[in-house]
Amino acid sequence: MTLIRLLIPATILLVSSIAQADSGIVRISSVRGPYRITVFSEPTPLRVGLVDLSVMVQEAESDTPVLDATISMFLEHENDNVSSMLVEATRETATNLLLYSAKFDLPESGEWTVETSVMDEDLESRVKFTFEAGPPLPPILDMWPWFVFPGIALLLMTLNQWLQRRKPNNRLEKHP
Repeated sequence: MTLIRLLIPATILLVSSIAQADSGIVRISSVRGPYRITVFSEPTPLRVGLVDLSVMVQEAESDTPVLDATISMFLEHENDNVSSMLVEATRETATNLLLYSAKFDLPESGEWTVETSVMDEDLESRVKFTFEAGPPLPPILDMWPWFVFPGIALLLMTLNQWLQRRKPNNRLEKHP
């Protein structure tokens, strides 16, 4: 029974650590014109490879979300030899329906500057921030779930067999 009490919290911690966060960490939150613009990034830390930049746009006075804006992001690397990128953030790609999201492959590590433009009717607001992108993860770290889940299955099967052997034999044998 003590083993089960230890395994349940360990399983919860394992599952919660691999759960996908909704929107990542806040990179900037600023009031510009009539809007509060908040930009989130995921994964943490940012690395070469798939990146998700999400934007929440709110009316500055009432904090109500703006759901019909056009969001574009211009990404520029510190090295002029690396091509700049222009990406559009849309609500269709966001997991949270109050956000606009842009998912794209970041090609190089180093310092990037992101200028986010919010356009709604005839209004336009911009925020700018920088981030440091690290090198890509080694391939083995990208595939760790494929190695961990079989181990968990084997551990659960072993636990099942151990618990089965500990059960008292409830059958009463009758001798003639």
